[in-house]
Amino acid sequence: MSNRILLAAIVSWCGSVALGLLFAACTSGRFSPGVLRLPGVIPVALLISTAAAILMTPILAWALRSGPRNVRLYGPILWLILASYIVIAIPRTGLSGPIGLLLLAIAGTVAIGLIPAAK
Repeated sequence: MSNRILLAAIVSWCGSVALGLLFAACTSGRFSPGVLRLPGVIPVALLISTAAAILMTPILAWALRSGPRNVRLYGPILWLILASYIVIAIPRTGLSGPIGLLLLAIAGTVAIGLIPAAK
């Protein structure tokens, strides 16, 4: 059980940080990695990503209850969907975009957890 929680924490933190940095690069309304060089952008992105990872860890640990195979198969697909949402939808939605992103991440993780274990 503790291995499952540790794996969930690592996966959720790495995914959250990658999405957080992508979100920070898209805050100007278009994708610009130069935004990451501005002072305070990376620390704020890491703090918010860590908070999101802490929220997502119990849900991901639940999704891992039948083994890591489903997360290994469908996790990258969910990450690509979330990254697409960041690049396409968040510049248009404004303030409600990050809330929608978190809700989409929770719904996707729950959907992965409800898929029967692959054999």
